[in-house]
Amino acid sequence: MEQEFLMRVANEINRQIRCGVTMSVQMSWGVSKRIATIYENRATLALRVSGVLHKGWVYISLDEGRDCYVITLLSPDKKKVVSVRDEVYCEELGSVIDNLVERKEEWTDEEYEKLAMADSDQKMK
Repeated sequence: MEQEFLMRVANEINRQIRCGVTMSVQMSWGVSKRIATIYENRATLALRVSGVLHKGWVYISLDEGRDCYVITLLSPDKKKVVSVRDEVYCEELGSVIDNLVERKEEWTDEEYEKLAMADSDQKMK
């Protein structure tokens, strides 16, 4: 796969994430690395995250044939697949990642704040 194509896809994925959620939501994921790579023969943007729900890697892979994305959560050492979500479309990309990494949709603001504070306290130890 051409490096230029890989970078173009990774940049487009990043742009589509930004269109779907606010910067503060993205910051809550604790992204420490962004890498353009190939995963399962697909152009992929890999994010190393440290969210409330998931700490490890999020691989967002372009499924060109279906014109959608496959989101794969991997353990911090990348050896274990934690979860896979396929058929994610560009308009839902940011919210799906947020629901997998940081905050479940059904949580109230109070529930999320309590869990986020506990997670933050744990990270500071």
